[in-house]
Amino acid sequence: MSIDVLKEDIKTNKLKNVYLFYGQEEFLKKYYLDSIEKIILQNDLSAMNKIVLEGNFEISKIEEACETLPVFSEKKLVIVKNSGLFKSGKDGAKQQSNREQLIEYIKNIPPYTVLVFYEEEVDKRLKTVDAVKKNGLVVEFAFQKPAELVKWAIKVLKSYNKEISMEDASYLIEICDQGMTEILNEINKLVMFVGERKKVTVQDIEKVCTKSVKSRIFDLTDAVAEKNLDKALKLFNDMLILREPIPKILFMITRQLRHVMEMKLLIMDGMSVKDACAKIGITPYAGKKISSQAERFSIDMLKEGIREAFELDLAIKTGRINDRVAAELLINKLANG
Repeated sequence: MSIDVLKEDIKTNKLKNVYLFYGQEEFLKKYYLDSIEKIILQNDLSAMNKIVLEGNFEISKIEEACETLPVFSEKKLVIVKNSGLFKSGKDGAKQQSNREQLIEYIKNIPPYTVLVFYEEEVDKRLKTVDAVKKNGLVVEFAFQKPAELVKWAIKVLKSYNKEISMEDASYLIEICDQGMTEILNEINKLVMFVGERKKVTVQDIEKVCTKSVKSRIFDLTDAVAEKNLDKALKLFNDMLILREPIPKILFMITRQLRHVMEMKLLIMDGMSVKDACAKIGITPYAGKKISSQAERFSIDMLKEGIREAFELDLAIKTGRINDRVAAELLINKLANG
């Protein structure tokens, strides 16, 4: 994997001339950029050998930044953020020309320069991406899998001399947003809350941590599985008060129904909940909740719920129904099904 190659580059101090970092996991993207920066600027307190460019500009600016000799150092670092050179869209002739220039320049980056492109999204079909692959390294930083995040959370808490059980760490990951930065913020809140106490418990998490929309969807699905319409609608309204976008809520409800159906089918085929969690890619805590919900929904109910969600989504997009009305209709149908 490219991430393993990057780790080896950093470990051996043998950096490539060009890197392309992209993906949703900002924490890891920044961590590895900082690691490269530490190697190059280790004796450069004034950061004279670091140049940061951001946005759309002429390729000549990148060339100029890369060609300038480093000051009292073997290497220099050039960081280019959100350039748009690796993302497809409504490009004019100028952007296409920029891409062609960049493809040629990437082949001739000076040996003393490390050029890092730091992007949110890339189109892997573009020739600029291929150019970096051939002459350097392309690394995607996707959101980490829940199982990896659980291990990481335990490790971070251990660095603070705190302990947490695997089950409670699983609950923490399940109620938090996916991003490692957001999870770290919740961990820091927990560390401050427990003070000198070594053990972090699920009660601490419930008192201190902010629930993500994903976690609130679990609660909403629980409510409709229990046929508790009032509770389900209250949870929905709470999410609206928190300014959660309705399309996102609908998407999350549909995804949850799919997970419940997948869990139900796997269990019906004789698979254990633990193995089903691994197959679906969810935490043990989520698996426990979903398997419980699966017992209260029939396959027909789940299929109908997913079909209804799809039709309502289409009705919203074509302007035939208000998104809030659509969400309330779906919740009503699920709770009364």
